[in-house]
Amino acid sequence: MTIRLWWIRPEDFKASPAALALLSPEERQQQQRFIPPAKRHEYLVTRVLVRSVLGEMLGTAPENLRFVLNDWGRPALAPESTIAPLHFNISHTEGLIVCLVSDEHQVGVDTEHLDRASTLLKLAPDVFAPDELRELRALTEYEQPQRAVLLWTLKESYIKARGMGLSMPLDSFAFRFDQSNIILELANPLEDDQTCWKFETHQLGSHIISATLSLHGQKKQVESRINIAEFTSRG
Repeated sequence: MTIRLWWIRPEDFKASPAALALLSPEERQQQQRFIPPAKRHEYLVTRVLVRSVLGEMLGTAPENLRFVLNDWGRPALAPESTIAPLHFNISHTEGLIVCLVSDEHQVGVDTEHLDRASTLLKLAPDVFAPDELRELRALTEYEQPQRAVLLWTLKESYIKARGMGLSMPLDSFAFRFDQSNIILELANPLEDDQTCWKFETHQLGSHIISATLSLHGQKKQVESRINIAEFTSRG
């Protein structure tokens, strides 16, 4: 079983004709639609990261991979690109891009810079569940910013693992922290089995990363933790 989280800082990646050649014609067109150079570069690095990681795991040339979108716009490998299940999810924010990959579990990942805390605290009444708000407000002013970013990234990673995007209201479920355990609580338990998920959070410098693994139809315990590795250009 492989569960791996790759990360890269966009400023550490040098754009090149070889990197651009890994993208499909559609991706190259999409990249050119971004006006700010930083966003254009971020898109390039994201696509190179995804294609390189998945290509290496599948033993396939990265430029040969094909992707499809589900009804909510989530990308997945096209059936002709792989003969074995390989699940992935990506997230990017200012200064960091991450890609979570598993050969067994549906996955979701989200990352945010801690500088986003002030914005998230203002949004808290609209996006956090009542229990989350109560616990957040019980914390000190020093603790609240990190908790807000942690909650937001957990919520984003969960709905991404569900493959539904923001069609699922963020305040319809809550996260509770019990020592080292992260527990999901659903307002309507009939919508999902809340015990069939595993969550991990990590801090990388000033960024918080949250990852979600689906255990549906599998054993309820995953002993191995996510292996985190920095992605470096393959040339």
